[in-house]
This record gives sequence, structure tokens and C-alpha cells, in this order.
Amino acid sequence: MASSSSTTTTDAAAASSCQWDTLPAHLQERILSLIPVTELLPVAAASRALRRLLRSPAFHALLSPHRLDAFFLLTPGLAVHPLSRRVLRTPPLAALCPPSYPLVSSASPSRLITYATLHSLPPIPDGSYLLSVVVKPPPSSSCILVAVTTGAAVRSYTLDTADPSRQWASRGDVPVSISLLGNAAVPGDRSQLFVLGRGPDALLVFDLATGTWEVLSVVMPQGLTTAHLFVYDDKLFMVGGVERLGEVERVVVWRLDDEKEAMVWREVGVMPVEVFDELVAGRHGSFWHFQAADRLGILCLYNAVDGRLVMLDAADGLWTLLPRVAGLDAEESGRWFGHVLEPGVELLVGQHRR
Repeated sequence: MASSSSTTTTDAAAASSCQWDTLPAHLQERILSLIPVTELLPVAAASRALRRLLRSPAFHALLSPHRLDAFFLLTPGLAVHPLSRRVLRTPPLAALCPPSYPLVSSASPSRLITYATLHSLPPIPDGSYLLSVVVKPPPSSSCILVAVTTGAAVRSYTLDTADPSRQWASRGDVPVSISLLGNAAVPGDRSQLFVLGRGPDALLVFDLATGTWEVLSVVMPQGLTTAHLFVYDDKLFMVGGVERLGEVERVVVWRLDDEKEAMVWREVGVMPVEVFDELVAGRHGSFWHFQAADRLGILCLYNAVDGRLVMLDAADGLWTLLPRVAGLDAEESGRWFGHVLEPGVELLVGQHRR
């Protein structure tokens, strides 16, 4: 049997042979790039050498979005942070200063369009509102804004921020009469929008290249109330409340499947009873509406009236209760929720977006 002193010597030798400082810089960068940005903040405070590494362009080029590391906004300075399962103060971003309320945003990479943003763009066509902002794939940093009119006859317009003319282009009309449009979900290739039509319920597709609309031939779930579309792993999902006799009984997750040349909404999950009870805050029979926000398969549902939050991870179908929030104005927080910001390298270099 080896003596304790020899074991200690071996352990010390092993530890010294794996010292962080002996690793080449490129390996240090590669290892640290796997850590979510918000968890790198204490690392940056550990030493000057680590701060230099975290601020280097070579390290920034390795960073990629972490699914759980994002700020789901509740107010300009308060957000749900799925990674920590907490409600946190957000970094002081100038773009979020009231009264510059968000109008529309993209999920990832996150791009927030506010009233202040529109000061540098042509006015939205009369009678229209912003439906979606689609960030173009790298290396482009531009985006396409999509605006639609209200009313039964929906017209659409697009504006490409890379177009020197900076003009809204008139695009196609929705080919059916729709009372209102729900949210827009953007697939990975960013070539089109999936949009939920309500009254009657329908799944619409808007082609960004041709500017045309199509109504997909798919039967919508019965009793659908509040609903939200999102894309994960190249699949389209929908989460929504299902009502019976005017009462929301459950929240269901569906996935759009293409089976035997026909598309169907297939039920793939149901919100557990204890999570549903938390979301509706005991108001069974009178609860009818929640708000939703998604990013990279992480979906947060918000009952703004009662300050209740729950989260779904589409990767494993698990629902999680989040901390309750109190003292927030329901109307005010309702204007901010639905928008998600990703922590960027600005946090590591000690700068903020302007």
C-alpha cells in the first residue's frame, strides 16, 4: 500500500501538471467560450490575464449563444434569466430607456426595434404595425422589417435596412379574411415567416423573397385560445390554451408534422397540473390569457395580472416554475414581455450598447 505522503506528492504533481496558466492561450479561449457570458463576469474579475483574454477579438469570435443565457424582459431594468432561474436586473442599456418601448424583436440573434430606432427609418405605412424583424444570416448585420395592416383585408410591407433607398415596399395581401394576426416565428434559414391567423384560426406563411402569403392546409386544434408559435431544431411548435365551455382547461404543446403528404398538428406535451395551477394563479374559470416569449427552444409564459411565470425547455419538454414577481404594473410589464435580449461581449469589455 502506498504511503499517504507519496499519495499527496502524486496528487500535487497531477495538480501542478494541469495548471491553467500552462495551457496555450487558444485552449484557454476554447474552454472559456463554452461558458455562458453571464457566468464569465466573475471570471473576468479574477485576474488581469483573464480580463485580457476575455476582451480579445479572438475569444469573441469563438462565442456562440447559450440557450439558457438570455434576458426575458419584464421592464427596462428587470428580466427573467432562465439560466439562473431568477428575476435579475438587466445591464443598463441605453436602447431600453423609457419611453422608447419595444415594438418588435427577433429571438436570436436578438434585435430590438423601439420607437427610437424608427427615428432613423421611414415612417411605417399608414394603418400598419410591425409584425416581425428578421436578422439576416452572417456576415450581414442588416435586417428586414415586416409590417402589416389591421382589419379583415391584411396588406403587408417590407423594409430592408441594407437597401440604400430605405423605402417600404408594398408586398402581397393575405389571401383570406383574418380578424387578427398572432406572433411570427422565423425558421433557421430566415427565408419566411410562420404566422398564426385568428378568427378563423389558420397557419399562414409569408415568403420574404417573393412577398407572397400562403395559407397552409392544416387543421388547427379545437378550442384554441391564447397561442404562440416558435421554432426549435428546425421544427415548428405551437403552445396554446385549450378551452371548454369558455374555460381554459389546460395548456398544450403541438408540433407541426408532415405525414403522408398532409401536415398535422401533433400533440407532444401538456403543461403539468401544478405548473398550470401556478400560471393561472387559482383563477380557474376566469383565466384566459397569457403572454409568451421564446428563444432557441426556451419558452417563457407570463401571467402579467398575477405576476406568475413558467418556463418550457423544448429540448426535453420539461416545465419549470419561475419566481413570482410583485409590484409591477401589469400594463407596463405587458408592453415589455415578449422581447428577449442576449448578453453580448459588451458585458465582458465593460461597455454597453448605445
